[in-house]
Formats: sequence, structure tokens, C-alpha cells
Amino acid sequence: MKDAVLCIDIGTSSLKAAYMEDSPKSLAFARYTFRNTTSQKAALEWMTGVKECLDELRQKQPEVGIEAICISGNGPTIVSEDGTTLLWSRPVPSTVTDKDSLFLNRIDGFRKTYPLEWHEASSVFSGPEYLIYSLTGARVTILPEERYEKIYWTDAQLKAEGFSADETAKLPPFVKPGALAGKVNKQAAELTGLTEGTLVFCGAPDFIVALIGTDTLDNGLMCDRAGSSEGINLCTSEPIYAPNIRTLPSIIPGMWNASVLIPDTGSRFAIFKDKVEKEIGQKITHKNLVALLVDWDKEGTEKIISEELKNEGLTVVHDVTHQLWAAVNILKQASQKAKIPLPRSMTITGGQALNEKWTQVKCDTLCIPISVTECVDAELVGDNVLARIALGYYDSIEEAAFALVKKAKTYMPTVPADHD
Repeated sequence: MKDAVLCIDIGTSSLKAAYMEDSPKSLAFARYTFRNTTSQKAALEWMTGVKECLDELRQKQPEVGIEAICISGNGPTIVSEDGTTLLWSRPVPSTVTDKDSLFLNRIDGFRKTYPLEWHEASSVFSGPEYLIYSLTGARVTILPEERYEKIYWTDAQLKAEGFSADETAKLPPFVKPGALAGKVNKQAAELTGLTEGTLVFCGAPDFIVALIGTDTLDNGLMCDRAGSSEGINLCTSEPIYAPNIRTLPSIIPGMWNASVLIPDTGSRFAIFKDKVEKEIGQKITHKNLVALLVDWDKEGTEKIISEELKNEGLTVVHDVTHQLWAAVNILKQASQKAKIPLPRSMTITGGQALNEKWTQVKCDTLCIPISVTECVDAELVGDNVLARIALGYYDSIEEAAFALVKKAKTYMPTVPADHD
């Protein structure tokens, strides 16, 4: 029997899980698409997601035993003990004036939107911590690195925003990524099919584990977290600031992460894909649709959509790749101004990384090499890194990422980059 870490990442629309060995590749992958994202208690579905993913993983790899579990997820989603959920993306009323914290306005929004649930809760959590609580009963808040304290909250910040001592006590204590939260309890084992007593480790917020899972941990390294939105992330030795750049500490002490968010690149193409499917009366994969558009003028390409719709699709491709180029350029210009090495390549993660044509379009647009890793679900790889360190396989994040993040393919631009 093989032993593996069960890595789990909670997204906005789905829960992903994988069996991960001490290896850059996953043994098996599963995804559960949420059905109740608009429900007031959307988080209650997460345990169902764990169960269904586990059932699928066991069908794919029946000989695998779970050595431990590690959980990451999106934030700042806020969830109370009873499952009342305020997703990170939902607009809420808030009077918070603090500009440093990413969480205080969401917590304040929760207490204003759900005052009864806020009053009755003894604890409120962010996304991954709620699932950890559901599995183990442990009450924790994962702090990515010491410099994140004011980006989460301090007692002084809470007091300044009008939180009472009793309200402050609802927020669980900080722990480090990779900390042992506890063990799967009897109730959770019965609900999910997990083995009671299985170790559960803390992952980190999804963007942090994605940076680990792409090894974007040293000066000048860059990655593209590509999904319905895209986040272009650049690791730097000094903080860099410019309009449209969000600069936060890296999980590596002394390092920083500068990011530019492109909010709708993937979702825009998804809307176009839906339009195509209505016209042709059948489903088409993202991969085949991009190939159709890119290869339109090649001999032998079947023209299954109208010329008008093809032109609309090419416009979408042009627009979103230009947005990507602009985002990377913002980071390059800020790096140059700060006298930090310019990024000369990029690693891409997420489902888009499996689309060869789309990745090559990005590569040619940016005129830099783009690499795809052995496992494109970087959040799950990052979870594996943190769990393996906790289990004693490695001594540091850098050492574990070096061993567990490997390039499967590198796309080269047809026109070399000009760095002069």
C-alpha cells in the first residue's frame, strides 16, 4: 500500500483534492463542484465535497492510504460555527476605515449582515480554518507569516474599529502554515469516510500555497494563477509599489510578493464559450475552442462556427492577452524602477495550463518562456510541501519546493524577449 497526503483546496466554485506522494506528481485528482454557493450556509457543503472527492480518489487509487491531510482555501471568506457563510467576493456593508487589513471589513460585514449568527457564535473562521474545525474541532487562524498580522488583525486594530473584547475573542488564535491542527474526529469520520485519528495540518490561503506550489519564492520569479480571474505574481527582495500592484509579504521571511489582478480573463472566455455552444448545439472544450480560433486559417480546420462568431472570439483572445501583457508590464516597470531583476520567465498554474494552444498564445504575447509544472494545481502542491515539512521529510519550504515542484514543459516564444 502507498501512503499519500490528502491535499484539499477550497475554491469559490469547487473543492479540489488530490493524493500527493513525496513526488512532484499527484497520484489521483478529484474535483467537487459546489451546488449551493449562494446559500447562507454554503460552507456546510464542503464536507460533502470532501466525501465525494474521497470516494472518487479511492476508486482511482484503492491501494493508497492517507498519511495526513492538509487544507488550504480562499479568503477572506468568513464562516461562523453553524456554517453561516460570507464569501470573499460578496459585497457587504462595512464601516471599517483600516486600510491595512484584508479581513476587518469582511468580519464587520459579517456581523452587520448576520447579526444573530454573529452574536451566537463563539468562533468565526476563514474558509480553510472552518473545514479544519469541521474535521477536528480545532479553532485556529492560519497566519502566513509574522508580517501578516496587521493584514489580518491586531487587538489594537480591532479595538479601533469598535470590536468589543467579547467580539475579539471570537477570532481563533494564529498558527503557522503547516501547524498540526488536530486529528479527524469520530463525527467527521462518519460524515466523510475518513479514518478517525488521521492527522490534519494547516495549509495556508490559496494564493500563498499557489506561490509555494509554483516555487515562486525567490527574487525575480513570476507566476500566473490562471482561472476565472488571473493573478500575476512576482517575488521580490524589496517591496515594490505602483498603481494596480498589491504588495504583500511572501511566506519566505524577508521576501515580498507583488501581484496584479486581472479579474475577468477566464470568465470572459467562458461567456464566449457558452455562446458558441448555443450556436453549434453541443459542448466544446476550452482547449478545442482555442485551437479552432488559433488554427482557423490552417488547411483542414473544420469551420463549425460562423465567421462573425470567430471574429468575436479572436477579439476576446486579443483583449485578454493584451490585459496579461499589460499586467506583466506593470510589474516589469515597477521592478526596473526599484532596481530589482526583471522577470525573464513565468510559471503558469490552474486549468488553463493544460491548454497548449492558449499557453503558446500567452507565451508569444509576452515574449518570455512559460513553464508548466508536473501538477498544474499549485495549491495542492503547496499543501503537500507544508505537510511534508510537518511530517519531517524536509527542513524548509525552499527545500521542499525544490524537490516537489518540477517543470513538465516550457513553452518558448516565437520572438525572443527584448530586455535591453
